[in-house]
Amino acid sequence: MVLVNFYLELNIRTPSHVSILLWVKKMGIYKLSQPKEKSDDWILMMDESIEFGHDKLLVILGVRESNINFERALHYHDMACLKLTASSSWKGEDIKKVLDELIPERGTVKYVVADMGNNIKRALKLSSISHVEDINHKISWFIKELYKDDALFKSYTQKLAHLRGSLGLSNMSHILPPGQRVNSRYMNLKPIFEWGMTILQMLDAETSDPSEKEKMFFIKEYEALIRQTHQLIGIANRTQGILKNNGLSEKTKKDCLELFDNVTDIRTLKFRDMINGFLTNMGKALEGNNKILCSSDILESSFGKYKNYISDNISVGIT
Repeated sequence: MVLVNFYLELNIRTPSHVSILLWVKKMGIYKLSQPKEKSDDWILMMDESIEFGHDKLLVILGVRESNINFERALHYHDMACLKLTASSSWKGEDIKKVLDELIPERGTVKYVVADMGNNIKRALKLSSISHVEDINHKISWFIKELYKDDALFKSYTQKLAHLRGSLGLSNMSHILPPGQRVNSRYMNLKPIFEWGMTILQMLDAETSDPSEKEKMFFIKEYEALIRQTHQLIGIANRTQGILKNNGLSEKTKKDCLELFDNVTDIRTLKFRDMINGFLTNMGKALEGNNKILCSSDILESSFGKYKNYISDNISVGIT
């Protein structure tokens, strides 16, 4: 507004935050009410939000398969917001009703990319729509299956939590492990195992502080676990990178499996078999598609932005 006033020699007052908020809301309504093209190659992403106030948002984004660039991850401007609606709960039958209203307006839905929520799985089954499970959630589920009953893994994470509690205000707080998430724990193991690798290097270095070495020496008990898990997580992240940017195809499946070529650890080899089975089943279920979109990151990111936006006043809910 300063530049407009200066160059056009105007004297318009700077708009208040209320005016700007109103403009943004009008833009939102305009975007949602714009007619969307009808076609035979829609790919949808759908998810429900956590509860805000008394409601949960159900969001359905769409992109035409012919418009997907399989050389990069999706951008916001690639997506059309096809449905945005709120309810106190979303059962499978409720989501099916939304899909039943949406599909005749948009044409043919080839498949839906979504997480493994039971209500979404049920809705897609009732609607006879193919479900591609989001690669992020699927890999997290695989890792959970591999580690949930491992006593050494549980001991490692418990000792790290105790370490943060006991040394948080000490002169060693600078080398404490990162905090562990309660929710989505198996999606976020990378920081605590990268920290473990750093501590192992510190213990082997001659120049390290002796008192720090003494306090962290217990990490040596978990060296095999740390090194193997660090390798597994690295492969998982590279697998996600391939599939998120290039989609699932015979070539990307081969590229993912080649990441395991030099692996000897039994658990990581089990992880390879899980990945191979998942990619093979997805390919069979969607036979005839040369490339398949298998990441709903763009929708997760949209929810993340929204959660951040309302976090200052979350109790108000969805207006």
